[in-house]
Order: sequence, then C-alpha cells, then structure tokens
Amino acid sequence: MPGAGKKGFQMSSTVVPLVIAFLGIVGTLASGLMTQRLAEKTKSKEWDHSERQRAEERQLETKRATAEAVRACCVMLNTASLEYHSELNTFWYALRASHVTDALRSRLDDARREHRARYSEAQMQIPDDVLAAADTVHRRLNRIYGVLKRLDGGIPPHQEGESLEQVHPQIVGLWDQLSDMRRIMRRSLGLPPHSPDGTEAAGPEDHPM
Repeated sequence: MPGAGKKGFQMSSTVVPLVIAFLGIVGTLASGLMTQRLAEKTKSKEWDHSERQRAEERQLETKRATAEAVRACCVMLNTASLEYHSELNTFWYALRASHVTDALRSRLDDARREHRARYSEAQMQIPDDVLAAADTVHRRLNRIYGVLKRLDGGIPPHQEGESLEQVHPQIVGLWDQLSDMRRIMRRSLGLPPHSPDGTEAAGPEDHPM
C-alpha cells in the first residue's frame, strides 16, 4: 500500500525532530539541575568551612580571654600579697617601737581585706598548683596578722612562736613562700622563671608578671 508507506514516512519525519527537541530540552534541564546542585554543594562546603573557621576563632578567642583573666588574677593576687606582707612588716616595727597608730591599723586591715578579696577571686580562676602555693601564703599571712593584732591588743602569746621576737622571723621567712608562689604563677602562665638578669627581686615593689 503505497499510501500507507508514505504516511508512515511523514510521521517519522515529524516525530524525529520532536524527539530531538525533547531530548535537547531534557539535556538542558538536566545540565542546569546538575550545575545548580554542584553550586549548592560547593556553597555548602564553603559554608561548613566558614563555620568551622568561625568556631575555631571563637574557641581561640575564648582561650585567649581565659588566659588573660588568669594572668590578671595572678598579677592582682601577687600585688595584694606583697602589699599585705609589707604592711605586716611595717606594723611589726611600729609595734616593737610602741608607735602603732590608728592609721597603721587601718592600712593593715585594708591590706588584709584586699588580699582576701583577690584570694577569693583566685580560688575560682587559677590552676590547682598555683592555688596551693597561694593558699600557703594566704594562711601564713593571716596567722601573722592574728598574732600581731593580739599583741597590739595587749593579749600575751598563748603558744610557741607568738611573741614579738618570734614572729618577725616568720615575716621574713614569708619571702620564700611569696617567691615560690610567684615562680609557680609564672610557670603556669608560660613565662620564664626569672627576671632578665637571672634573679628574682625581693621586695614589695617587685611585680614581675
């Protein structure tokens, strides 16, 4: 049937371009979709990287802030300890000379309060090894304070080591504990153990941190 063959040929010639066009559209859509997915995947990776970077930066900043807080705490505690010790020594000399004044009593009490405040803050921030050294200094300073205040109030010594003559070597000996505390503080902060000339100063004016 010649007519039927001609009709089939016409349908084929009509369908083929449609199929080609359809495939072209599908290919274009698929290509666009793949490109979009690739872009989204790349963007997701970049976002993840940025998030990780920001998290690392926040962690580093927190670490730096914590280290600075510990350092500041150590500096203030060291300063308060030296001042407290200096006032105890001054008070002892005034007591020996019977020249204790209300101003000296007030200065000593102020130094004690300041040291107690700095020590209380340190208990919540500094490492255990530093705290152990600070606790030793804290207890010995306060023991000497108690002895001197009792002597100032006319209360006689009630145990060995509490006379005016016996307490002064304890005041002098506290330099060793103060130096130990300072050395442990510096080690904890990652600082060199000594001053640039290889020595540690030994006086209330020394603030090596």
